[in-house]
Amino acid sequence: MSNVKWHLQVSHLTHFQPPDSVRSAMPNRFTKKEWVRFIKQRRVGVLGTIGKDGQPVLTPIWYLYRGGKVLMRTARESVKARNIERDSRVSLCVQEERPPYASVTLYGTATVVGETEGLAYDTATRYLGAVAGRAYLQVAAESIQQGEEVTLVLTPERALTQDFSKETPAYAQLWLKMKRFLPPAL
Repeated sequence: MSNVKWHLQVSHLTHFQPPDSVRSAMPNRFTKKEWVRFIKQRRVGVLGTIGKDGQPVLTPIWYLYRGGKVLMRTARESVKARNIERDSRVSLCVQEERPPYASVTLYGTATVVGETEGLAYDTATRYLGAVAGRAYLQVAAESIQQGEEVTLVLTPERALTQDFSKETPAYAQLWLKMKRFLPPAL
């Protein structure tokens, strides 16, 4: 028992240095310029709204970042639009889905405004390209959209960012890029 007591006393007196595995698990943080560049890349966001019962409602969504705001399209009668009209607090998480991982989560408030001219075209062509974007808009108008479309405008108030790429050695980053083209078993 005295050995245990002595060990605890010594551990309080020495400078604790966490192992490299613990230190390297902490992600770097993006600067505002870096996170803006990150979210301007073609990625699907996950919009978080607050449901009628107070529970979070998460929805994958296409978006555009313009003039410091995030613009998203949806139907006026969608759950997300109704949630925002009731409680404007929202979040949007945008992530790199392949290692080395990175993400930006924006927290702020959103408003529901009328349809923004050109937003449908700009969003569809951003995610699908010019030809497929036009085709998507035609199909969406015929079979997906059910009523009036609106724009959700998110005004970010703060950003939480994570970037694990700097902790990933160059040889590992090269392997991860090559692995995208190799059979899954490797």
